[in-house]
Amino acid sequence: MTARVSFPDRAKRTGAAVAWIASFGVAGGASGWAVSRIGPEPGPAWSLAWSSLSGAVGFALATWLVGRVLDRRSWAYLGWRPRTRVPAALLAGVLLGAVMAAGAAGLAVLVGGATITNTGDWAGWGRATLPLGTGFLLAAITEELAFRGYPLRRLADALGAGPATSLGAIGFGLAHLGNPSATAFSTVNVALAGVWLACAFFSPGAMPLAWGAHFGWNATLALGFEAPVSGYVFPQPAIAYRAGAHGWIDGGAFGPEGGIVTTLVMLVGTVALVAWSRTFRKAEPTA
Repeated sequence: MTARVSFPDRAKRTGAAVAWIASFGVAGGASGWAVSRIGPEPGPAWSLAWSSLSGAVGFALATWLVGRVLDRRSWAYLGWRPRTRVPAALLAGVLLGAVMAAGAAGLAVLVGGATITNTGDWAGWGRATLPLGTGFLLAAITEELAFRGYPLRRLADALGAGPATSLGAIGFGLAHLGNPSATAFSTVNVALAGVWLACAFFSPGAMPLAWGAHFGWNATLALGFEAPVSGYVFPQPAIAYRAGAHGWIDGGAFGPEGGIVTTLVMLVGTVALVAWSRTFRKAEPTA
């Protein structure tokens, strides 16, 4: 027989988790702000990378200080499992995110009437790729550390993985509500992306897989198709993306994340991740 957890015990654990997560958020935000004050601001090409670097350093420090030192959680608990090959899991995540983003952009063209034009300036595209790609890589790890990582795992201890994933996804969606051209539909889709990334985090690939998937999605939309990413446009000299007439399909000015094309892709990607995780764990040796 398994012991039942009483309501007072659950409330106590939840309260403790919320307090730890709040401490983590304060530490991450303060550390990121402090890092951003160091040195001069870079040029426009590197602005995303610089702002994302301060956030990544801030939440990495918070993960170490609050998660490891104060709360005494292992690196495996935080999503960096010793048995997980970080480069391989990161690359797998990048491929997963890229395929899904390409699927969403392809559906936006085929079904939504969006257009993608090749302007031919590939030399200019190459010059823009390094700073933007670096920015997307750092932005992805910043959001994964801030929304998944320690906060998600700590909340899952108190409520269970399912409720923690749902609450984290709602928070992730609401955090993007102030983005340019955001709508109720885009907020729901970003929340679905939060569920997808949480499934990646809880999978055998853990944090590296979630980080890679997040980066692969954003970088493919912006660098591969010049589609807006969560409402932000990153102009590319070699490619021109234009949304179609039906925003509910292709997302309109918010980008594919604001339309039903992303809803479908996220649902498929989440189901695939859950199925893979279950298959992998069944195949693991018990000894």
